[in-house]
Amino acid sequence: MQDSTPQVVWESPWIRVEERQFNGRDGQQRAYYSVHRPNPHTVHMLGITPDGMVPLLRQWRVPLQDWVWELPAGVCDIDGEKPEDTAARELIEETGWSPGEVIHLLTATVSPGLTDELYNAYLCLNLERVGDGGGVGNERIDVRLVPFPQLLMFLLEAARVGDLVDAKIFAHITLALGKLDDMTRRSDGG
Repeated sequence: MQDSTPQVVWESPWIRVEERQFNGRDGQQRAYYSVHRPNPHTVHMLGITPDGMVPLLRQWRVPLQDWVWELPAGVCDIDGEKPEDTAARELIEETGWSPGEVIHLLTATVSPGLTDELYNAYLCLNLERVGDGGGVGNERIDVRLVPFPQLLMFLLEAARVGDLVDAKIFAHITLALGKLDDMTRRSDGG
């Protein structure tokens, strides 16, 4: 079932709001509003240093007017740049760590009732320190290294004491654990 052609309601260089007309279940025509970026793909990276540390961000988020614990992430906003290259670039910009290996874990929706954004999850291994990180431009980012085996408990404790935590991290940890387990089995001949 196809809805009407979208009409742009509002637009900036970073996002646009579209309205579509569609027929509801009851047959009545209704308006639906959604938010779109110029490129719907975003990248999100769980990186692990050779000594097992994860660069975790505490980033100021203007819409929330608060700090949020999150993974390094970015939008695919450079024409012709592959998502895995965007992942490597954003990891360096935000954390100061360069990945030796970038492994795609999953592409999935984020909030399909609001946006067409596609979450591209990556596991970045063999990180090498190449800079200070902290982001670029208007980003306000603090980087904290957390041991990977303690990451889940660190985030749950942060949430328990009232810190905001990006919920997508929990799925990303699960994906990374599955991939690392698979890689371990393969290297052990299993």
